[in-house]
Amino acid sequence: MIRVILLVLVIIALSLGGAWIADHPGSFSVDWLGWRVETSFAVALAVLVVGLAALAIIVRLLSGLVTGPKSFLRRRAERRRRRGLEAMTRGLAAVAAGDARDARKLSARAERLLDAQPLADMLAAQSAQLAEDPAEAERRWTRMLEHEETAELGLRGLAVMARRQGDGAAAVARAREALAKRPGTRWALETVFEVKLAEGDWAEAEAALTALERHKHLDREESRRRQSALEIERARADSAAGHHDDATTRARTAVKLAPGRPEAAITQVEVAIAAGKLPVARKLIEQNWGAAAHPELGRLYVTLLGGNTTPTERVQRARDLAQIAPTQAESRLLVAETALEAGILGVARDSANKIAVADRDTRAERIAARAAEADGDWQSAAQAWHRAADARPAPGWICSRCNTVHTRWHAVCGSCGSFDTVSWSRPATVPAAMPATTGPAPVVGSAAATPPMDPAAPGRPPAAA
Repeated sequence: MIRVILLVLVIIALSLGGAWIADHPGSFSVDWLGWRVETSFAVALAVLVVGLAALAIIVRLLSGLVTGPKSFLRRRAERRRRRGLEAMTRGLAAVAAGDARDARKLSARAERLLDAQPLADMLAAQSAQLAEDPAEAERRWTRMLEHEETAELGLRGLAVMARRQGDGAAAVARAREALAKRPGTRWALETVFEVKLAEGDWAEAEAALTALERHKHLDREESRRRQSALEIERARADSAAGHHDDATTRARTAVKLAPGRPEAAITQVEVAIAAGKLPVARKLIEQNWGAAAHPELGRLYVTLLGGNTTPTERVQRARDLAQIAPTQAESRLLVAETALEAGILGVARDSANKIAVADRDTRAERIAARAAEADGDWQSAAQAWHRAADARPAPGWICSRCNTVHTRWHAVCGSCGSFDTVSWSRPATVPAAMPATTGPAPVVGSAAATPPMDPAAPGRPPAAA
């Protein structure tokens, strides 16, 4: 609309100008080199305008003849660059889609069209990895080290390749090269951390974790929890090596970093027992029972730390510990199981039945069923076994990533290799069969869905006894 208005205004201005010149024709004469030209002012003005237009066209043509080849080459290079970037984009999409054939074809096309060799090398390296050609991938990643702007990307690619090939030392070496160039590089620190975890080198893993926190790659809560997991493993290793003072310090630190973490409390007690400090171990269980009640702590308190006691005395010890957190399910389960083993059936049934409905699981129902059977109350036993079939599964040391059930807590899952994913939790499904035991959670689900039981992680130091 604005253009139309401007065009109308220009036409009006030209019309008015033409009318004014027609009303004031005037005259124009030129006397030059014996020639004399006389005409009206309007004709002279028209000749001048046409002459200037012709001059402009001539200048434009001459300029085009001079700059034309350069412009043509520039436009041709731009078209090649656009086509190369298009091939690069499509090639990266093919890599993401797992199409090795298209990825390699588009990589070759991008390399042919692009002058920026590092970009083509990046796509070629990824395509070679997808096509399972490690030699070509390594050559491409290595060539990227020659360019400062892509050196870090090349180091990362080589580190990833080394880890896939199981060469942790090479991966760490590449990561340290990147850290030397740019301290605090997140992927490099995480590579060192993960490789050292897999090797069981807790000290180096802890150093990498500290660097991750120092460079603000982890929030404080996550860092404290990871640090706690490492301190537990280091405490176990120190205890197994006979370094009881160091083990005690690390176990105490683990509890402080993550209060209420049962594996930290258990390790602290185990370290004290290994050092021969039984009174200290008993006190630690009492201190941690309220926030980190766990069947293993209860078992240690009643049996191992109870000395040469009678079954009745062990029941009393269980009751004493339960008084610290009398309404917790673990407290009542401890009393019920200890009483059942002692043959005090009334106490066993009463304690099991007092567990709140929201907290009941297969352990409580099994204890109630076994106590009723021992007492000759077959009807109550049958009802309890029926409830056990529908009850929640008992908790266990379960990896939240792969659902493997472990017999003992580990910082690194022996099945999937993930860090700090094993916790005391309940399986996601109800067990298909109810074995007559009150121990930790069994492996649950159908045969096809049954997770592996606690495979040994390579490189893990022996745990404290």
